[in-house]
Amino acid sequence: MYLRIVLGILFSFSTSLVVEAQNVVDFHRDVQPILEFRCLECHGPEKAKNDFRVDSEESLGSYIEPGDFENSYLWTDYLVTEDEDMKMPPVNSRHSDGMTAAELATIKLWIEEGADFDWQNDSTEEGATEANMPVADMSTSYKALIFQGLFHPATVHFPIGLLSISMVFLVLSKIFGKSFESAAFHCLWVGALGAVGACLTGWGYALHEGYGVGYSAEAAIDRHRWLGIIVAAGALCLIPLAYAAYKKESSGAKVGWLLGAIVLGMAVSLVGYQGGELTFGEDHYEKEFDKLFVDDQPKMTEEVKAEQANTPEATGETAKAEETAS
Repeated sequence: MYLRIVLGILFSFSTSLVVEAQNVVDFHRDVQPILEFRCLECHGPEKAKNDFRVDSEESLGSYIEPGDFENSYLWTDYLVTEDEDMKMPPVNSRHSDGMTAAELATIKLWIEEGADFDWQNDSTEEGATEANMPVADMSTSYKALIFQGLFHPATVHFPIGLLSISMVFLVLSKIFGKSFESAAFHCLWVGALGAVGACLTGWGYALHEGYGVGYSAEAAIDRHRWLGIIVAAGALCLIPLAYAAYKKESSGAKVGWLLGAIVLGMAVSLVGYQGGELTFGEDHYEKEFDKLFVDDQPKMTEEVKAEQANTPEATGETAKAEETAS
């Protein structure tokens, strides 16, 4: 029964991703909160340095080439430039550390998807983040939630490793016997509890980074967050089945545990990959692979080709070829 529940949840979730596969980034939900928190203070209706406003489609759009972030001045000249005099947010502002990797990845993807603009002034209501809430207005419990979220990058790898190795030990138990099954069981329940803790810290970390608390299959952060919760719930549901297989030697439970562990291992891998995309950007594995192995050969520029064509050897070979042709 537990296996059917887990499989049903994962199947319905994956189906929703396929059905709703449209633009990942929504301007009002994902981009506007970043601009409000990082830029609006100096480039908004109350104060617009150099007559530039991020809440104006005409003003902001003049620095963007929709669908092409490499030719968008906002991206190349201000967000990722190494020139400290041009870098935004400025190095001498309260945002001196600049935008986070997740924020940059969101804006980059927004530009790639066409840079749709839909600024709404009700962003402080439902669907908006609370990243720019003054600390004085935060309750003690909310502060504690955000603070414990800072431990998410360090703690999230603990359940990932345990749940993955639990699956490996369970497979090996079919070859090497009971001792590996025992290790698989204990890694499962400890990893499940760790996954619950990772979900709690992840929720606080998302608030700290300026994300909302809703759900949209189009948003990478929401897919990552809720699939992580499903993984934690699935691991907890798998514990009674694993216990029946390990302690009571139920053959049916053993098969269900093995299938559930494999599905859980695949889901853990997907959650980890989504987390990597939030940190390093979309398709970071493919891009790094191409950079290291596909694009590692030096490309011959037009100038080098011209120089080689003008060498005595090349000139002589060309003359011989012309004589032969004539």
